[in-house]
Amino acid sequence: MAGFKALKGQGHWPTLLAAFLYFDFSFMVWTMLGPLSTEISEALAIGGFIMSASQKATLLSIPILAGALLRIVLGFGVDKFGAKKTALVSQAIVIGVLFYAYFRGAGITYNELLVVAMGLGFAGASFAVALPQAGQWYPPKLQGVVLGIAGAGNIGVVIDFLFAPKIAELWGWESVFLVGAVLSTIILSFRT
Repeated sequence: MAGFKALKGQGHWPTLLAAFLYFDFSFMVWTMLGPLSTEISEALAIGGFIMSASQKATLLSIPILAGALLRIVLGFGVDKFGAKKTALVSQAIVIGVLFYAYFRGAGITYNELLVVAMGLGFAGASFAVALPQAGQWYPPKLQGVVLGIAGAGNIGVVIDFLFAPKIAELWGWESVFLVGAVLSTIILSFRT
């Protein structure tokens, strides 16, 4: 608890909170295809496209792979343009693909889903933006606590797996993308 007490009067807590929320909601949308895979597969089957196990695995792995690779790209963006600008561009891409998936809905094709999955990789790359942004405001002796607080945002994965299937059951799988887009837009407004 000494670490938390030391935070008082140090750094910039609104930035730390924004980094946590950005990280949390980014991780929530980064993995959203996982809990929706059954519903999406069924929707594609109704349209005549039967997704093989290999195609499903590819769809679910693309956001993870893209997120890992895009962390390098966003890391360069943080160094060149700053964490805030890099986060804003990255978040705008994520919001765009979420709205695209929502509006395409049941008419979406497998290839379009692959593009959406790639765009969701930007959410997974948020790691490279949120942590430096939070940490830059605090002295080295508090970096562990600060990065731990911002990094705890990965709880978004759990939130996603708990609530995405329930939202999909109530309002359809497309609505999960809408909820993600709206929440991400709200978080974006905190960052501007």
